[in-house]
Amino acid sequence: MEEKNAGKLFVYAALFLAIALIIQNIRVVLPLPGPITMFLIGSLLNMTLILAICYTGVMPTSIIAILLPLVAFMQGQLAIVFMIPIVAVGNIVYVLYCRKFWQEKFVWLAPFIKMAILYVGSLWVIHMLHLPEKTAAILSFMMSWPQIVTGLLGIILARIMLEKLPKKI
Repeated sequence: MEEKNAGKLFVYAALFLAIALIIQNIRVVLPLPGPITMFLIGSLLNMTLILAICYTGVMPTSIIAILLPLVAFMQGQLAIVFMIPIVAVGNIVYVLYCRKFWQEKFVWLAPFIKMAILYVGSLWVIHMLHLPEKTAAILSFMMSWPQIVTGLLGIILARIMLEKLPKKI
């Protein structure tokens, strides 16, 4: 890759990471109820990940997808450290699937696949750590159907944004 293009790619990847981190901090500025915050932030983060893979490619987006749950853990929004790699894998699979099937109807399966990874992963963590019933219920809920909703909204929002953004930045 040409040095000028590599620098440009780095800048765009940094921009998408910054946008994603700002989105993760919405809860600090807008103290909305938990479920509203989860759906708002989750949808916007999924949109940002899709935009990132469209404009920067697999490696920069994978790095962003790994950093997001790490930051969520440091913020206290992802309470269990063992969920970091599970969420990272869910994010990466989601964006890779969206990239591969973006022009096909199969793209709408991406949120279901992501949810399956997160839900099964959360059940594994619950089992391995023998989490208390209330904690287990909250974790398994967060990693279940809300992931489908935020994933679908992320795809819809990304499609809207991609119509408005230049094809290449």
